[in-house]
Amino acid sequence: MLGDIAASFVKRRTGRDRGAAFPLVDQLDFVVGALVLTVLVAPGWFGSVFTGPVLLVVLVVTPLLHVGTNVLGYALGLKDEPW
Repeated sequence: MLGDIAASFVKRRTGRDRGAAFPLVDQLDFVVGALVLTVLVAPGWFGSVFTGPVLLVVLVVTPLLHVGTNVLGYALGLKDEPW
């Protein structure tokens, strides 16, 4: 949630309307927030679990899944916007 709050703050400061698309930030805000919080709370565990390749996969796969599921939800009429 902290990542989402931070992204919303940045959205407003850059003049975007509520619900407007903000590529990459919309897809990664919650992941980055969770990773930062984990580094602060359990740095040893974070370093042993989130190796370079694992972080790369998380940062590449998350946006793909996020965009794919949102487009699918839009195509099925479950969302008003495809983002």
